[in-house]
Amino acid sequence: MIDKGDSPDYKVKIDRGVRASMPDGVQLAAVLVRPDAEGKFPAIMSYNPYRWLTQIKDSSSETEYNHRWHGPSYFAERGYAVIYFDVRGTGNSGGSSQDIYSDQERKDAYDMVEWIAAQPWCDGNVGMWGMSYGGVVQWQVGVQNPPHLKTLVVGSSNDDVYLDWTYPGGSLRPYMFDTFSPFMTANNFAPPDVEIVGEAWNDLWKERLEKSVPWGIGFISHQEHGRYWRDRSLQPDYSRIKVPVMLWSGWADCYPTPILRAFSNLRVPKKVIVGPWGHYWPEEALPGPQIDGRWELLKWFDQWLKGINTGVLNEPTVTLFIRQYKDPAPRMCIEDAGFWRGENEWPLARTQYTDMYLHAEAKLCSETLASSPQEHDQFVYNPTVGVTAGIYWGGGILPWGMPVDQRLDEAYSLVYTTSPLEEDLEVTGDPKAVLYVSSTADTAYFHVKLSDVGPDGTSKWVTDGGLLASHRNSHAEPEALTPGEIFELTIDLKYLAYVFAAGHRIRVDIASADFQNAWPTAKPAVNTIYRGGNYPSRIILPIVPCETLHAPSPKLKSSPRPRPTAEQIPGADHKVTAEHKITYDMVNQSVTASLARNTTVKSHDDRTVSYRRGWSSYTISQTNPADTVLKANHEYTMVRPEGEIKVEANEVLASDDQVFHYQTHVQIAVDSKLHFQKRWNTSVLRKFN
Repeated sequence: MIDKGDSPDYKVKIDRGVRASMPDGVQLAAVLVRPDAEGKFPAIMSYNPYRWLTQIKDSSSETEYNHRWHGPSYFAERGYAVIYFDVRGTGNSGGSSQDIYSDQERKDAYDMVEWIAAQPWCDGNVGMWGMSYGGVVQWQVGVQNPPHLKTLVVGSSNDDVYLDWTYPGGSLRPYMFDTFSPFMTANNFAPPDVEIVGEAWNDLWKERLEKSVPWGIGFISHQEHGRYWRDRSLQPDYSRIKVPVMLWSGWADCYPTPILRAFSNLRVPKKVIVGPWGHYWPEEALPGPQIDGRWELLKWFDQWLKGINTGVLNEPTVTLFIRQYKDPAPRMCIEDAGFWRGENEWPLARTQYTDMYLHAEAKLCSETLASSPQEHDQFVYNPTVGVTAGIYWGGGILPWGMPVDQRLDEAYSLVYTTSPLEEDLEVTGDPKAVLYVSSTADTAYFHVKLSDVGPDGTSKWVTDGGLLASHRNSHAEPEALTPGEIFELTIDLKYLAYVFAAGHRIRVDIASADFQNAWPTAKPAVNTIYRGGNYPSRIILPIVPCETLHAPSPKLKSSPRPRPTAEQIPGADHKVTAEHKITYDMVNQSVTASLARNTTVKSHDDRTVSYRRGWSSYTISQTNPADTVLKANHEYTMVRPEGEIKVEANEVLASDDQVFHYQTHVQIAVDSKLHFQKRWNTSVLRKFN
């Protein structure tokens, strides 16, 4: 085994004007960061549509390390050529964009791997890294198996774009339209950077304005699972991945479940790390503890791109942060409670799957109900339940929007609770709920929360899951419910690794809404949960024996960044403010979730200052849930020596009992004068949702 340490070996050379020509003549813009030395080096590729190329730093910083901007220089110093490029039709690349993860985008990525391998500075070995969008696209490249692709490092990403991101449980996720769609519309209609593309600037922008289409049209036009989403996803055929894969995510993020699910299904050399983190790279993540993810990546890339025996193959293949109770708060905590543990498989082989049954008098226990009389509990569908659940992973207002004390929502839910635990109980794995249900409507959504109830009564969200009952047999072909008929639902909850402490209680909440994370079903209803006799409604917990709680910790390096204070926000080079309000209208009997976020970003040379302002309002009628309206705006202003350009994207998604109506308006001003505007209107039928 060779251990070189992590000291730099090279000075760095940066080329910010790389143009890679695709077979159809369109040029993709890239930034190349490589050793300033003769010779050929393995390459690391990453790409997305987020206009990040101008923010890549000239050198790496320890105390302010942000992998997005500093990672290229750090790895170039250690013998890698790192290349970031903009998706076709975005940033400084040519062409136009009509849809997320398009066929052409995926083909471009294959061609880029082979283009990189053929460059005089590359030794023919190409890997990839990235998180979120930059992770999903690695699966899309990996399944094409370009000859020179040698390894992937997939962070915080989904493996099923439909179920993990846009339509969890079959229900439209409001985040897609309160934040992501207007953000990307503003991005995709903004001009390239004149200092990068030169005289081609105006022609590139003109093509973009003439041909690009808001991505939200694709989101709302594909309400069911099918080829559109499968073509963009790794699922269901994991065997298409042929190269070694390192994966990572965090429990406070939206993607630990698909990351661990992909790990368990891949049949290649693999490794996974799941920390306590939100949607961040590990060095800057909230909640902590942060780790030095650079060292983990360097060991992996040295092993698979340079052929160095780094010892990474002798380490545990699974590294988990096991969470413990900490009081809930609306903002991510600086450091979570818990401990690290190494494992060698997922799910854990020693898991004891334990049924916890719903009983009378709101009790939850492991006693079987086979001999119990059939009983039922009813609740009125309240479409505004979900106030305390927060926005899963924080959405557009990260690190705010976290789950708080669940008792407000529990007043409008069915609640089942155990007696106080006599000893610590670890639940690590893939929980699920099996419910026997009926509804007075022909469509309904069922949402299950698992909570940790402290001695003072605080109910802390631990995990959850939801399912549109019309999707009970298929996400591709929804079926209406027969009112009054009893159906069995199996609801997968998000994976977890959590210790319920002695003296605490385990609680299950059941409702028919999670309004900040799932678009409400259209029809008022009274819903019923059946238990006992032939209808043993229950939650199945993956319990791990307590003697494993304090196994030896894996060897992880601490983040190079200093531990943040409560006043600091990850990404100290960006100024961020946010707002999250829930408003009850007592007159009109509606509830509105309002979000706002302002961000200021400077280019690496301070030549361009970008101001972003996003805000939205999402209003649900308590008496007529079909009547739901989401209004969202995103302003993207670029201030350069040549002048100011402001791109405004204004979007409305509204529903009635039959149709979704989606409207988008783009308006662009150059030095305060109108330069361009265009509107799109799309209406699609609701499909039992």
